[in-house]
Amino acid sequence: MDDETLHVRYLMVIAAVLFAFIIGYNAFYVPEVSLSDLVVTTDASASADETYIPKTGSEALSSAASALSSKSEKIAGETPAVNGKININTATAQQLSDGLDGIGDVIAKRIVDYREKNGSFKSIEEIRKVSGIGEKTFAGLKDHIMVS
Repeated sequence: MDDETLHVRYLMVIAAVLFAFIIGYNAFYVPEVSLSDLVVTTDASASADETYIPKTGSEALSSAASALSSKSEKIAGETPAVNGKININTATAQQLSDGLDGIGDVIAKRIVDYREKNGSFKSIEEIRKVSGIGEKTFAGLKDHIMVS
């Protein structure tokens, strides 16, 4: 066997060993990550109260249970709505966030703040002036909101 063939075989063995090491390392190494270490913040234009901190398993379960109970309350008719639509001129922030998909506590508070600062909404399209409500969010809301 000539030297060139021998060198190619050595390189192939070295490459196979390295490949096996990389595959084994990725298959069995799982880094330890704690949910309490994770913090996600929004862009610089957002307010400071929009920091997201993930919940632990038990907190997530209790949150899901409370969300489920609020959904069942809506079904039972406890959420103030007319013809299945929520009046954005009279609903509280809690009623907005509980009753409208895609609206969380922060945006619901912005809706109420906008309404207090500028007066009642004259049409449902005016809700697009609230920071955080764009065309896509409005498209999902327009069939579920009303003004009076």
